[in-house]
Amino acid sequence: MNHSELDELLKIQTSAEDYIIKSISSSDKKTLTNKEIMSILHPVLRWDEEDGTPVLSGESILPSDENISISKHHRFIPIPSHQHDFIELFYVYSGSCTQIINEKKVTLNQGDMCILDTNVTHSIEATSENDIIINCLMRKDYFDTSLLSRLSSNDLISNFLVHAIYQSKDYNNFIIFHPGQRQKLHGLVKDLMCEYFDPSVCSKEIINCYVILIFSELLQIYQDQTPEVQILDQTTNTKNISKILEYIQKNYITATLATTAETFNFHPNYLSTLLKKTTGKSFKEVIHEQKLKKACTLLKNTDMTVEDISLEVGYNNFSFFYKKFKDAFGVTPLEYKQTK
Repeated sequence: MNHSELDELLKIQTSAEDYIIKSISSSDKKTLTNKEIMSILHPVLRWDEEDGTPVLSGESILPSDENISISKHHRFIPIPSHQHDFIELFYVYSGSCTQIINEKKVTLNQGDMCILDTNVTHSIEATSENDIIINCLMRKDYFDTSLLSRLSSNDLISNFLVHAIYQSKDYNNFIIFHPGQRQKLHGLVKDLMCEYFDPSVCSKEIINCYVILIFSELLQIYQDQTPEVQILDQTTNTKNISKILEYIQKNYITATLATTAETFNFHPNYLSTLLKKTTGKSFKEVIHEQKLKKACTLLKNTDMTVEDISLEVGYNNFSFFYKKFKDAFGVTPLEYKQTK
């Protein structure tokens, strides 16, 4: 399947859309209950209800042998407020759409993307013929293990992004990206859909690779353009945090709270608060995390002794390194090295 064939496929009205157009008047659409809407869209969407809020289950939506499901959002009918237990990547292929996410009205235009964490409450207003929206659903355990470990095991920026999605206390659990004219990203999304709708040999691995590339592009957009990030408090200095994390990533062995704060013209107390608010970790915890991830890379990919690796990543006290490593990963450095 090429991009032109994909475009034709996405423009075709589904049987549910045909029914909506031919059998439901505009006034009736506004009075439909959740269950009535579900009966129209079934089996694409199935849910249970808790306290009146529909909760979509990945077990009922995602095929049992797949970690990712891609589908076209049904047009011409509003989707009521709901939650789900999987990660959703929402892409506007053409036109636009308006959602209410965590009680905030958000309009996405062609090319925009939105990542929704689990348990985010959102609804979608009815879309028209030219509004083609793509839903990419991912099991959270796949997002945790397969995607993140391959995306960037040593990148504090990607860790910050992921933590932002997962954090439930101080964040709203969704991120919006406005890629603009980044044709590489739009091309990758189209390639992903072509492979999914018309699978080739080794299709699952190809799809995994496309997802990795798409998230890598989103990380670039995050760093280069500081997109509309709905996870942060309006007073947070979002433009500085990625630069600070980059600095820590490059200078984790020698960086201190005082020297880092001085580099960015902050008071140390302010920097400490900023890091805690945006990453959920203290400065020391961020430093230790980076040191231990570097240690993991060396343990997996070199013949260096554990003692040498401890010194290489900035731990002069081997016993302290041993304890921090086991606390973080549940195994000793030597046990970790032996399983590589």
